[in-house]
Amino acid sequence: MSIPRIEISGYLVQAKLAQALTLLVGEDHWLGEEVLVEGTKNRWDMVYEMNGARVAVEFDGDEHYRHSLKIKADRKKDQVAREYGYRVVRFPYWLQLTSATLRHYFALDAEVIQDFPHGFITTRFFPASFCELGLERFQREFESLPKDVCSAVVQSLKERVIEHGQEYVIPSPLAGILMVK
Repeated sequence: MSIPRIEISGYLVQAKLAQALTLLVGEDHWLGEEVLVEGTKNRWDMVYEMNGARVAVEFDGDEHYRHSLKIKADRKKDQVAREYGYRVVRFPYWLQLTSATLRHYFALDAEVIQDFPHGFITTRFFPASFCELGLERFQREFESLPKDVCSAVVQSLKERVIEHGQEYVIPSPLAGILMVK
């Protein structure tokens, strides 16, 4: 059996992620976008079902790293979803969907052709813009990524440092971690 092939052109946005996941899991398993978790007031960017398990997916923009109360709300939302038996996936805005990130976040396999690189390419919200809780999240996510994805993120940060200066891109607590990896 061959693995599916998906092509994504340009920067990943929520709609492109939803389209790719729909193709991969199939219409029968796709539960939709802006899905209300039954028994709660929480809406999820997208939800699908695989092997009897429901997966709630959020495509998280920069505000999920910059605002402490948004992070608090995300944590509560994740907790409630898990209580209802959902697996939660939060996909960060600074990554692209590739074969490696698809496997890492969703445990799905496909040949993903993506012409836009991982990292902080077009955004103006770098780790130096993140609040303390956002920095913790970023570091946790970064350290869990496959090595080639980490390398691409670091390369993007190095390019932004050249453009803007290190203090405006990488906060001191992360400088050693990001530049060594």
